[in-house]
Amino acid sequence: METTKDIENMPFLSKTAMANYLDKNPNTLRNSISYWIKNKTLIRLKRGYFVFSSFLEKRDNSLYYPRFLATKMIEPSYLSKESVLQDYQMLADIVYNYSIVTSKKTNTITNQFGTFDYQSIKKDLFTGFSVKSYGVMKWYVASKAKALFDYIYFNQNKFSKITINELMRLRLNLNTMQKSDWREYKKYLPKAPSKMTEIYLIMKNYAAE
Repeated sequence: METTKDIENMPFLSKTAMANYLDKNPNTLRNSISYWIKNKTLIRLKRGYFVFSSFLEKRDNSLYYPRFLATKMIEPSYLSKESVLQDYQMLADIVYNYSIVTSKKTNTITNQFGTFDYQSIKKDLFTGFSVKSYGVMKWYVASKAKALFDYIYFNQNKFSKITINELMRLRLNLNTMQKSDWREYKKYLPKAPSKMTEIYLIMKNYAAE
């Protein structure tokens, strides 16, 4: 295969980068990409971006790859809401799509690694996340408190009278929230609609029962 180890080791490879490394004219490169995809040597991630299957075959790369991909296909972004709450066993239901928050436009991308749902948030609330890494891959994940905040923020329209009964319909396990988590949650409220503060007080009281 006409390639180099350098691009085979790239977890997110643009068509432009491939052209530069392989020094192919556009028609030849297009034919090569079609051939590699047909033979499952190359995987299309989204328009104009790929990964070589050999990268995913290396130890544990495929395990972490969807999370890396989630915050790489649209930048800047971070994993949040259901994807993170599920990790903390705060959801009653299993969620299969990846939930991502971004400062860019709301979007959905589907490929063989799953469905990636991006929701746009204003820039002063684009915070509360940290970096994770494995090998050459890096991705961004919300804290437990910020994941819950984002989940409520994007679901606040489901609340009409803001009651405990409405909260219970979300089927959230709030017992995992510690005092430090609630303190962090509270610091995001001044930048959010007043409705978020009302929901916060109900959640905190409900969790303390």
